[in-house]
Amino acid sequence: MQSYPLRGNPMQDDKTCNGQPVVVSMPAQKLDDDIIFSTFNFHYCNPCCLGFGAFYNSVKARDRRLLGDYASASTYGTRARRLNIASVILGVLYGILLIVILVYAYQLSRFSHQ
Repeated sequence: MQSYPLRGNPMQDDKTCNGQPVVVSMPAQKLDDDIIFSTFNFHYCNPCCLGFGAFYNSVKARDRRLLGDYASASTYGTRARRLNIASVILGVLYGILLIVILVYAYQLSRFSHQ
């Protein structure tokens, strides 16, 4: 290791001060905010405003991550993912229910005209 003299005020006995390297270990932060998934659910699959709630939490997760508050960002991101999943499930169930109702109405109208 090479030592470098400090610039500025010299030490009392004119010796140089050796600086020690500092190693900072940052834990791997994998924080997903799912903003694309939330935007899709907000526009196309928004039963009971779950898509809007997911979008709101995704934006909050992104803001908190940029501010360095990783604990809150993780909480908001997890909540956004759960709301996204619930929104997709309810949207698919509503779509299937709509198709069943339309087919049933078509069958009733076809038999009533005969």
